[in-house]
Order: sequence, then C-alpha cells, then structure tokens
Amino acid sequence: MPVYQRGYRNWDQSTKKGAPPWWAIARRGISSPLGSRRFMLLLMAALIPAVVKGGFLWFSWKMGDMGNLLTGGWTDITAVGFHHFLNTQMLFVAIVTTLVGSDLIAGDKREGGLALYLSRPLSVRDYVFGKGLINLFYYFMVTLFPALAICIFGYLVTRGSTGMDMLLIIPLQTVLYCLFVGTVLSLILLAISAMGTRKVFVSLWWVLLLLGTEAISQVFFFINPWLRAISFTEMIHNTGHLFYGTETSILISPYASLAIVTAWCVGAILVLRKKIQPVVVVS
Repeated sequence: MPVYQRGYRNWDQSTKKGAPPWWAIARRGISSPLGSRRFMLLLMAALIPAVVKGGFLWFSWKMGDMGNLLTGGWTDITAVGFHHFLNTQMLFVAIVTTLVGSDLIAGDKREGGLALYLSRPLSVRDYVFGKGLINLFYYFMVTLFPALAICIFGYLVTRGSTGMDMLLIIPLQTVLYCLFVGTVLSLILLAISAMGTRKVFVSLWWVLLLLGTEAISQVFFFINPWLRAISFTEMIHNTGHLFYGTETSILISPYASLAIVTAWCVGAILVLRKKIQPVVVVS
C-alpha cells in the first residue's frame, strides 16, 4: 500500500512474542478429551482413591489410634505411604494414558498429518514435546495433583504432622518422582504410537507393557527373584525409593532399576528419531 493512500499506518513493532509452536499442539491435545463426558467420569473415578485416603485420614483424626488400626496403611502420611499411593494409581494411569496417548502419533501417521505438521516452522523436537505434554498432563491429573491435595489435607487433619514434611519435603519428592515417571511413560508411549497406525494395536502393546510384564514377572518370580526386572512398572516403582529415600522390598537395587528405565527411554528416543519423518516414501 502506498504511504499516501488513505488508511496507511506506520508499522508499529510489537515486543509481544507469539506462543511457542509446541504449545498449540499441547493445548489442543489436552482440551480435546475434556469434551467427552465418559472421559470426565473416568477422571473422577481416578480420584476416588485419593478421596478414600483423605476420608481415612479424617476418620483416624477423629478416632485416634482406633482409627489407625481400622484403616491400616491408608493413613500413612510418610514417604512410604505416598510412594504406595502413587503405585496403586497405575491401573488408572494405564487406562487414561491409553485413551489419551495411544493415537497421538499413530493418528497423524494414518491421516498424513506428519507431513502437514513438519512442513510448517515446527521441528520434530517441538512436535514430540507438544505431544508428550499431553500425556504428562493427564498423568499428573491421576497421580501428582491428588497426592498434593492429600499432603495439604493431611497436614490439616493429622496429629503430629509438621509443615516441613507435609508442605515441603514430601510434595517436592512427589513432584520430582511424578515428573520423572511421567516423562518416561510419555516418551515410551509416543514411541509405541509412532511404530503403528492403528490405535487398537498401539493400545494393546501399551497395556501389555504396563500390566502384562507385571503379570509375567509374578510368574517367573518363583523361578528366580531377579526376573522381577521383566516388569516395567516394577522397575519404575523401584526407582521411587531413590526419590523418597525409602528402602526397597525386592532384591534389585533402585539404581539398577534406574539404569533399566533409562535404557527404555534411550530406546524410545531412537524409535522416535527414526519413525517421525516429514516425508514418507511409499514404494
């Protein structure tokens, strides 16, 4: 437009930066499942163990030692209790992540979306990071957020609890542990999703990894206790002892479990680098 025409305005350079490219992917992926009523009911069901634990804490506060005897380990507000709570949420983690994450990359490959995504100013790293944040958010919804709520509620209603433990140390340990586990699960789920194009097969392999390897390790445990390393979830749970400073109950060292989980992550990264390509050559 010539500067003398009516309506011309000098260009005003703005210092406001646009949102990073990965944020658009993450925002859409996080908001989409929330429109499903069934999925919202599932998330509410995943919060039931936290509500039950909070109810037991309140009951033990009212009943004293008698309440602790009746509720058992559900009133444990030490690091051991929170580690155990996060482990019991694995079934909900498996269901929620299967519904949310199994089709994140497989769907794009099936519909030719990778070429569209990566033809724009969007790198593979931004693409994977945005998709991974979707899995991480819903993992936090099932584990981290309820655990932090229990910390606050437990401090208010539990006798003898200190603010240093309930409001600082245990929440910090829980955040670090959930961030580690959530990142591991997100990477591996994205790698499995990148290896296929059909959601049903990706979901099957993901459930077999989380729950199937646990069942297999329980069978082989009677042959050799060291075969517990077959269980992917057991290795993840065992690394939690490093974050919470607790003692492991199996023969495998938490450091060995950390090495095994790290190897899984390296393999997932290699798969993602190989499978996510902007152009797919069809022969």
